[in-house]
Amino acid sequence: MGEIVGVRVRGLREAMRALEKAGADSEQMRELMHEIGEIVATRARQLAPVGKTRRLKGSIRAGRGKTKAVVRAGYERKSMPYAGVVHYGWPARNILPDQFLADAMDQTRGEVIARLDIGIGELLERNNLK
Repeated sequence: MGEIVGVRVRGLREAMRALEKAGADSEQMRELMHEIGEIVATRARQLAPVGKTRRLKGSIRAGRGKTKAVVRAGYERKSMPYAGVVHYGWPARNILPDQFLADAMDQTRGEVIARLDIGIGELLERNNLK
């Protein structure tokens, strides 16, 4: 329905794979990515529009990817098909976008990058790679 909102860190995937090959536990990497996603998810919950049921706000979750942080809204797709419409808008129906996920990412970018930097350093130390 629109473009995917994201930040790409060049070389991160390769660095995470190298860490894994060198002995870093994949669960440690998943936990780091979840922590990073939770930074954005927390802000997105604050920015999400509040409807009568508050279900959209309550549906915002951080995933547990090994090489990337993911934040989802409207994860119960069958019962919440409007999450994408709220975020991206629907011009044909005169529904303006409320890009609360993109705004949350923009507003937390510095904190996310700092946590990623610290987290990779901790992974390196924990696995005697530094």
